[in-house]
Amino acid sequence: MARGTAKFDAAILQRLRASREVGGHLLSATELAKLLGTSKARVLAYEAGSSVPEPGRIREIAQIFRVHPRELYEPTRGRYDQIKDLRSYAGLTAAELAAQIGVSRTTYRDIENLAILPVRDDGTLPLRLSEALGIPLRMVHRSLDHHPVAADRRAAIAKHLTSIFDRAHVQYQPAVVDPDEAPLVEITELLRRPASVVCRLVNHELGLYRNLLKRHAIASLSVAYAQSTKASEDAIREGEVLERQITEHPVRAAATLVRFLAEAMTSQQWRTVVTLLEAGSVWAPEQAEHEEAPVWQALSARGIVVAERERASAPDGVRMNITAEGWRLSIQQAPLYGCLYPRVASPRPSTRTATRVHRPQVPYAASGGP
Repeated sequence: MARGTAKFDAAILQRLRASREVGGHLLSATELAKLLGTSKARVLAYEAGSSVPEPGRIREIAQIFRVHPRELYEPTRGRYDQIKDLRSYAGLTAAELAAQIGVSRTTYRDIENLAILPVRDDGTLPLRLSEALGIPLRMVHRSLDHHPVAADRRAAIAKHLTSIFDRAHVQYQPAVVDPDEAPLVEITELLRRPASVVCRLVNHELGLYRNLLKRHAIASLSVAYAQSTKASEDAIREGEVLERQITEHPVRAAATLVRFLAEAMTSQQWRTVVTLLEAGSVWAPEQAEHEEAPVWQALSARGIVVAERERASAPDGVRMNITAEGWRLSIQQAPLYGCLYPRVASPRPSTRTATRVHRPQVPYAASGGP
């Protein structure tokens, strides 16, 4: 069993059968066994903890007692639910969930045990997980982010970034890192991306770190040359904020790199978004068999674009608009995409306002969910 994974709690099943009425009365072990299609001995074994029911059976028990499957597991004190926990709550085996989200069992094992999403994905895998598990997308991200292995990976990346960022403090030395340097090689292996891509991303973060150092030095000079008490106090506060940002930057940069690479659009999707940022909207074919359809489907599923039908002027197509959230995210991450896809020209956003759209979350199906 994976480190920290929730376990079935036999005592909870005992308490449910002894205290929660079903059909107007408390169930005997024989009656519960009949409803589950199993034997009385098996039910008593579940309650004794000598036998552990499969996820599907736990879901059946939860439905009988009208509780969320999560209530039949030991409380996850001091940690967040992991993907394996969420899969168990949904009553799915690993093979069943892998089939539902359209990945191999090997790929799914990496997601569950290592919190690693496949490199060759269109960015919709977290969405497919949320739909298959019947939970909000934020819970999928939270479970991946707080997986123990993911936390260890970010800490290791932050440690290597700290050693790289140290060079920004040295005068008259270029603050850049090369692909073959040991710290970058280690980061590359942890991120499972090409060294050239990782090198560009790390140098981007190194540039941000160096800018923080520059702003901190200016704030220090502002304190020294302040011409009023208020100006001095403002400069001191600014310096303190910048000092915290400098200290936290390796950790923040590690988290940024991991999350960005896990959720990045494909190069074709990013080219399409760049076009939308510059034009505001474009016409797209409505036919599902068209070669561009998967791109629009993926961007729409992620809430980056929204379709606007205009039957009179374009009976065979739809106008695709970038959403407000898609606009914000794309502008914010444009420098990172410039590192990931250097051959795609940087966007020159138009002055048109992005379309605001509400994209509902997948409902958390049963009571008791967060």
